[in-house]
Formats: sequence, C-alpha cells, structure tokens
Amino acid sequence: DEELERAAFLKIVRAMRDYASDAAREVHRWERNYERLPENHRALLSHHVAKHDDAYRCVKRNDDFFKEMLSSFTGDDVPPHLRVPPPGEMAHEPVAPSDAVKVLYVLKNLARDWSAEAADERLQSHGPILAELERRLKAVPGRPPPRVMVPGAGLGRLVLECARRGWESEGNEYSYYMLLTSSFILNHATKAEQFTIHPWMHTNNNHLSDANQLRGVKVPDVPACDAGVPPGCMGMCAGDFVEVYGAAENAGRWDAVATCFFIDTAHNVIEYLEIISRCLKPGAVWVNFGPLLYHWADADGYLSADEMSVEMSLEDVERVADAVGLDVVKKEMRESKYTGDKMSMCQTVYECAF
Repeated sequence: DEELERAAFLKIVRAMRDYASDAAREVHRWERNYERLPENHRALLSHHVAKHDDAYRCVKRNDDFFKEMLSSFTGDDVPPHLRVPPPGEMAHEPVAPSDAVKVLYVLKNLARDWSAEAADERLQSHGPILAELERRLKAVPGRPPPRVMVPGAGLGRLVLECARRGWESEGNEYSYYMLLTSSFILNHATKAEQFTIHPWMHTNNNHLSDANQLRGVKVPDVPACDAGVPPGCMGMCAGDFVEVYGAAENAGRWDAVATCFFIDTAHNVIEYLEIISRCLKPGAVWVNFGPLLYHWADADGYLSADEMSVEMSLEDVERVADAVGLDVVKKEMRESKYTGDKMSMCQTVYECAF
C-alpha cells in the first residue's frame, strides 16, 4: 500500500530532519550541568567550554550529511511516494524517542559498514562468510555467475563485497532508515572518504578522551563506483524478507544465502529457515553468522495482538534447520563486535554461530 509506505517514509524524513535539534538538546544538557558546578570545580574542567563548542560543530556536520542525503531524494526521477518534500510542505509532528535513536544508529552503521576504522570489525563477521562463499561458489565459463541473496543487508557492504567477487548479489532490507542511507552511499558517493560523520559524540560514557569521543569518521572507505563490480551484479530489494522471498517465484533461484546478524530479527525463526531452504537450489549453501539476540523478545508492550516473538536456542535452530532440509555441514563459534566504538572503554563482544 503506497499510502502506508509514504507515511512510514515521511516519519523517517522527520526523524532525520529533527536530528540537529535533538542532538543539540543533549549538548545543551552538558552545558547546563557544567554551569551548575561550583566555580572551583568548573575551573578543573574549563576545557569543557571548548568541548561543547566542538560538539555543536559535530552535530552540524552530522546534520549536513543527513541534509545532503535527503536532498538526493527530491528529483523527478524519484518515485512520488519516496520523494522528500521541502521542509515547509511537511506537517510538524513530534518525533518518537525510538525514531530519534534509530537516526543515531544510522551513523553507527555507516561507521561499521563504510569506514576504514571498522575494517577489523567487518573482518570478524564478513570475513568468514566471504571465505566460505569463495570456497563453495565456483564460476563456470559460459554460464551465469552464482546468485547470492543477502537478507538483512543493512547499508549494503556485504552485498557489495559479494558483487565485487563476481557473484550476482541481491540485498534485502526492510528498514527505510537503512534503505535510504544505503541508496545514498551506494549511488551518490563518488570518491573515497567523501563525508565525515561523528557517530560517537552523542554520549559522554566510556570515552578515554574528548578527542576520541568527538573524532570524525570518514565514509565511504571504498565508493561503490570504484569497487570493480561487474555490470548487473548488484541490486537491493526493499521489503519484508518473508513477504518478498516467500513468494513462489523465488523457490530454487539462489546458489547461496548469506545471513549476517540476521536470523534473530525474526518474529518466527522457523519461518525464516523454511524460506531460506525453499529459495536455495539443490546443492546450494546457506552461510550464517551471528548471535541470537532476538529483536522482538522484549517488545510485548508494543507488538500488536497478531504479532509474536518466538525465541529458540542454537540447538533448536540447528534441529529445525535439519527438519526443513538444511544440512548442518560445518559449525564454529566466532567472536565478533557489532557497531562498536573501537576506542571505547566498553566493548561488547558476541559469541557468534558460524
């Protein structure tokens, strides 16, 4: 339904346009609390005055990035229901805190997928997936390249890495936050390190220094136009994984399905596994990497009555995979971070099934 799609799209546009005022409110809180300190305490932290000024500049750079991104969706070549209207033509509505948080998550995901700084983090998860696909997918002269599906593609880096290896890769993503940003970074970034963002500036917790907190991260490290992707080898498909790939026309179409930090986004993991199994050609491979941090497990308060969240152990996932026709031929446990600040005093490491 294009009307519902339009409403969801505009909600995200509002959240991105509200970023600057929302982030500036947090910096103002820092200033306000600094001013409440006794004079002798303020003297010990006098450099915070300059830090606050720098933080406002970081907010502006992030806001400039969002403005440039949204402006790329204003042309006549953009479908009407996905066209960004001028600010004056949008009704003012408050942005939910959950949407404001998702805007910050976009910045962290940009750093993860598209910065040189996060290359080590990507290597932890993308590295094993790509190595396994390279081992199993063999191009045959005179035949079409192997087809790889990447559900939960996020900002598209794993899709690009598959395509630059000569496989016909298709990413699937449901979140418009990810879809807008991936479209912009894949189609409008024309040179390496074209944009500077500040993804770690929004909280004062666990920083070794103010410089670490406010540092800029340059993206993309590799623009898609310079990645050596063969023509026609890369695409993105918007929509719910179950609805898109559960359709009959996807049965037996894929040489590989690569899932990275994805299967725990399911309301019903069994349904995901059934669809993956059905989409694969005979002898094809599913390569999975990730934890089981079920996204909807704590969402009972806001899920509608007809929605669910079924959480399974890894043992159950493996048993169900076998039952739906997926033979587990290799299993390892690998450590990996996800959207982490490599310079933070707090490091979250997942023990991931691979």
